[in-house]
Amino acid sequence: MKIVGYYNSFSREKSICDLELGGLTHIFYAFLLPKEDGSVYFYDEENVKEVISIAHKKNRKVFVSVGGYCNQEMILSRVFEKISSDYTLSQKFVDSIIDIVKKYDFDGVDLDWEYPTEEYKDKYEFLVWVLSHSMHMRQKEFTIAVHRAVPGEAKECRIVAISDKVIDNVDWMNIMTYDATEDRNHSDMGRCRKVVKYWTEERGVPKEKILVGAAFYARPSEKPYYELISEDPYNYFRDAYKNDTFNGFYTIKEKLSFANHNCGGLIIWAINYDTIGSYSLLSAIQTVLTY
Repeated sequence: MKIVGYYNSFSREKSICDLELGGLTHIFYAFLLPKEDGSVYFYDEENVKEVISIAHKKNRKVFVSVGGYCNQEMILSRVFEKISSDYTLSQKFVDSIIDIVKKYDFDGVDLDWEYPTEEYKDKYEFLVWVLSHSMHMRQKEFTIAVHRAVPGEAKECRIVAISDKVIDNVDWMNIMTYDATEDRNHSDMGRCRKVVKYWTEERGVPKEKILVGAAFYARPSEKPYYELISEDPYNYFRDAYKNDTFNGFYTIKEKLSFANHNCGGLIIWAINYDTIGSYSLLSAIQTVLTY
C-alpha cells in the first residue's frame, strides 16, 4: 500500500526535518509552478534540495507535483490551457519538467492540473501521454491528481477529461477526497467509498491505481491540524470542532484500513500541517501500519 504525503512548500511552519516520515512511501513536493511561456519554477530551490536529501536518506521516493489550483492571484488551469494548446509551448513545458527531474533526482512526476474541462480533453490526454512516456523511458513514474467528484454531482465536469487513455498512461491516480463541502465532513469516509466504487466498478480502473485522500487541515477555516491541536489536544480524537471538520485519528485509521483492502493507498494534504509529538497523525499512521 502506498502512503503519499504532499509537502506544501508554500506553508512551511513545520520543517521536513521535524516530521515523522516512517509511515510514508512517497513524498510529493508541491508545487513546481508552470508559466505561460512553458517554463517552470520553484519558489525556493534550497528547500527542494533539503526535502529530497532528507527523504532519500530515509529511502522514501520523492515526486515533483506540477501545478496546483492557483499561484497567488493566477488560476493555473488557464496556464495549462495555454500551454497545452500550443505544440511549441507544450514541448518546452515537458522539456523543462524533464530538466527538473534530472537536476534534482526526482523519482517521478505528479501532474496537478486543476482541472481540465471537456474542451481540453484531447489536449490533456496528449500532455499526459507525453509526460508519461518521457518519465517511463527514464525509469521514472508518473501520476495525476484527480477531483473528488463522481457523475451526477454538480462538479462532475471536473473529471470529464479523465479518459480511459489517460488512465492507461498513469501509474496511479491521486483522488483528492477532501474539500467536499457538500458532504457532512469535507473529507469523510463516505466520499472515499463513493469515488472508489465509481472508478473501479463503473470505469474499470484496477484498484491499485486509485489512491484516496486524508485531510490534515480543517474546512471551512482551512486551519492546519497543528493549529487545531494547539487549540484543543482532544481534537486528535475528533473529526469536528466548532464549525470545522477534518480527519482525526480514528478516521485516519479507518481510511488506512479501507485503502489497504479496497484501493492502492492514501494521499495526505499536507504532511507539514501535522503537529510534533504525542498527537502527530504521521506518527499514528506509522503505529497503525506497524500493528
